[in-house]
Order: sequence, then C-alpha cells, then structure tokens
Amino acid sequence: MSTLRIGTRGSELALAQTHQAIAALKAANPGLECTITIISTAGDQRTDIPLHMVNSATNTGDKGVFIAAIEEALAAGEIDCAVHSLKDMPGVLDSRFELAAVLPREEIQDVLVMKENADVNNMVIATGSVRRSHMVHTYWGGKATTVPVRGNVATRLRKMVENPEVSATLLARAGLNRLGYDRDSFEVEGKKVHVMGLPVQDFPPALGQGAIALECRMDDTTAHNLISRVNHTPTYRCISCERAFLNLLQADCSVPVGGYAEINPDGTITLNVVHYSDATHFTRLSETGTDPEAVAAALHTALIRA
Repeated sequence: MSTLRIGTRGSELALAQTHQAIAALKAANPGLECTITIISTAGDQRTDIPLHMVNSATNTGDKGVFIAAIEEALAAGEIDCAVHSLKDMPGVLDSRFELAAVLPREEIQDVLVMKENADVNNMVIATGSVRRSHMVHTYWGGKATTVPVRGNVATRLRKMVENPEVSATLLARAGLNRLGYDRDSFEVEGKKVHVMGLPVQDFPPALGQGAIALECRMDDTTAHNLISRVNHTPTYRCISCERAFLNLLQADCSVPVGGYAEINPDGTITLNVVHYSDATHFTRLSETGTDPEAVAAALHTALIRA
C-alpha cells in the first residue's frame, strides 16, 4: 500500500488531529502517501439537540455519534483508516474494526474559557456535556450554573462571547492546544478571553480525553501494519484501562462519569474515576494494578458496591 486513505470529520480540530496523525504515519513509513476524506457524522449534523439525545434521534444505536458514519465508510472500503478523538469512541468497537494505534496523549484536563470581565462568583457556563454540567455544580459549590451549547470549538467560543448572559465555556485543553490556543488568553471575535486550567483530581476529564485514535478494518493487515508503527504504548495502556471501564459501565455521553488512568513509576497503572448518580451525588474511586483490564474490572466492582 503506497497510499493510505484516511477518513475524518471536517471540523478544524478533526483536521488538525488528522494532519498530526499523517505526519506521524509518514515519519514511521517513508514513502507513504495519505489522502483525506471528510465525512459528516450524526453528531455534526444534529446540533439542534443535546449530544446525549443524538443516538436515539438518528438511529445510530449505541455507536459513537461522531464515528458511526466514518465506520460505515471504513466498512465499505472507501477509506483504509479513520482518525477519531478517542473520547468519542464507545468502550467496545464493532467486531469488524480495531483500534490499531493511539498517538502520544496531549494534556487531559478541562479548561474554563472566561470572558475578560466575568464574575467568577456568579458564573453562567455554556456546555453541552452532562458530565461537565454535574461537575460545575460540585466544583463551584452551587455558585455557577450551566446553559446548553453545541458545536465545534470555534462555534462554542463564538457563542460564548456573543451571548451577554454567558460568562464562560468549558473545553478540553488538548483541543485548544492543537488549534494553537495554547496560551493563558487570546481573542475571540475581537474580545479577549482568559483560560483557567481545572485540576484533574477535582474536575476529571472525559475518559479517553486528549488521545487521538487510528482505527482500521480488522481484516486489513496491510493498513494495520502501517498504522501500528505509530502506536504510543504508554498512552495505549492508559486508554485501554479507561475504555474497559466504560464498557463495563455501559456508558455513553449521557452518563456523567469522568476520570483518567496514569502509569506509576513502578509500572503499575492507576485508574481514578468520579461517577455521578445525579447532579449532587457522586462516588470517587481509585484502583491500582498491573493489568489495565483487571484494574478497570476491580474499580467497576468497587463502584457497584459503593
């Protein structure tokens, strides 16, 4: 295979991540050419409803709303590789596909992007995430409220600065970094906004956040061999643990759960999770071990018993 056909969403962030993946693939496979096919997904098309309602509205079943259409193109042989934000992927893939590689993980934290004169003691935060909405109440002790917002990074930033009732929005640090907003402040629509990182221990990210995933067909050994050369093993161990927990929890974007796995100096892996039963009640758990899937299973058992 001299050319790898890559499928991706068409957002600015998705394309930035795809170009990052292509750079890694070309470095690992001298002479390889890559083409990009932009695919519109259900999550891109239905921005009129909350994200957790898109599956039922579009009959995508339990598939990730941002990956189902791309997987259809993969299954049809229209593309050889799909590039995704890992956090958009369900805990278990369709048996026709495999996660062939993940790139080295970016920063995993969420950040608060605030208007310059925002009242930090009485914030209205725009977010379309159930997880983030619940955590806002906990983190700010009830002194902040949320309003729904949908769209890509640029759209959410624009909607935030244009709405006089909104003080801030929540985004992934990884996405901002990949788009060149790796600063403490920048301008949106000519207005200055400030970025405040949120500690992962107190405001845990989506499981899988910060990782770029490369997916191929299970039976495509040629594509697998090319893609697997860029796999970052430490990141793969962590996301394997996080995805195994998501699978056991049978969680999609409607389930308010956050967390992250980290590799310890002795080589063991620790999974930290916060799970909300409702907007005000949550369980915080941690589990350490050597095998990612076993750690996930132990933490899931502990959550059931909590």
